[in-house]
Amino acid sequence: MAGVRLVGLTKRFGDIVAVNNVTLEAKDGEFLVLVGPSGCGKTTILRVIAGLEEPTEGEVWIGDRMVNDLPPKDRNIAMVFQNYALYPHMTVFDNMAFALKMSKVKREEIVERVQRAAEMLNIENLLDRRPRELSGGQRQRVALGRAIVRQPAVFLMDEPLSNLDAKLRVQTRAELIKLHRSLGITTIYVTHDQTEAMSMGDRIAVLRDGCIQQVDTPMQLYSKPANRFVASFIGSPPMNFLDATIDGQNGDLYVDTGDIRVKLPREWTAKLEQYRGQPVIFGVRPSDIYERARSPLRDANGATTITMQVDVVEHMGSQTIVYLRSGEDTLVATVDGTTEVHEEESIEVVIDASKCHIFDTNSQIAIV
Repeated sequence: MAGVRLVGLTKRFGDIVAVNNVTLEAKDGEFLVLVGPSGCGKTTILRVIAGLEEPTEGEVWIGDRMVNDLPPKDRNIAMVFQNYALYPHMTVFDNMAFALKMSKVKREEIVERVQRAAEMLNIENLLDRRPRELSGGQRQRVALGRAIVRQPAVFLMDEPLSNLDAKLRVQTRAELIKLHRSLGITTIYVTHDQTEAMSMGDRIAVLRDGCIQQVDTPMQLYSKPANRFVASFIGSPPMNFLDATIDGQNGDLYVDTGDIRVKLPREWTAKLEQYRGQPVIFGVRPSDIYERARSPLRDANGATTITMQVDVVEHMGSQTIVYLRSGEDTLVATVDGTTEVHEEESIEVVIDASKCHIFDTNSQIAIV
């Protein structure tokens, strides 16, 4: 096994900068997820690591060796593609064994490796079938098995679950997590789905326009986003954002949107004092907005109560998504699914001020 390190990696296609001066490390045995919207450069990074694209600038290290000039076959990596890339005329066994045959591995060892991987993935009864006889989930397992039998130092996975239906995606996601734990192989996983990223990654690198916005654990990204983009991309439903100003009263600071006024924790005063009277961006997650009657916080615990009108209610089973309005301001809240909320009625909601976020209007960087 080996870690992967990128140093000042830049990749240009003509005048287009797909990856811009990225420095990033996947530690030995780590499951690192690259996440971001389409066109952010995550797949290009994966292809550069694999040797399918040459970097314009920078270094690619696998273990203690710089591999910029090594061809893909010598990098000791295995890649799982979005479209599975199985040979349609070959059986499952032959698809899984193909790379080993090309490497002149002995027949006995090939059979042993393929059988072991097939048992691990619960596809040992499919080895005589061809890809057209398999479901999407089964094809995905075959593609994973083909990578596993190579016993690589690094797995590279490019949106491998995107072609599966929602239920199978959740099931396969859990299987991939268990597989990584059992194999312990360094894995770099590309996805545009933040739910996949949050549930699978030891750490997540959030990308935008070829640049890294933040690299951290899932919970740190959620609770301490570095900027507005990360805050908006991580979390579902996404964070609410309102234009606001900071003002003071009786030694306390408040964030005021014009229709909503929230008292801020006093420990934030040192960071926010310079923004007094200045415009800021106020952010609050839907999960930090409660119906007052069911709030675990109450006013005495730093919460702010606001009367708002219910515009739309979406019942999702275990939770209900509520769209709220106060004057020109709108908020989305998630409340318990048993909560009785009706459109057009007014309700009192409680905002947990200690979990709010304040962003600089110009730089979009988080202040607190």
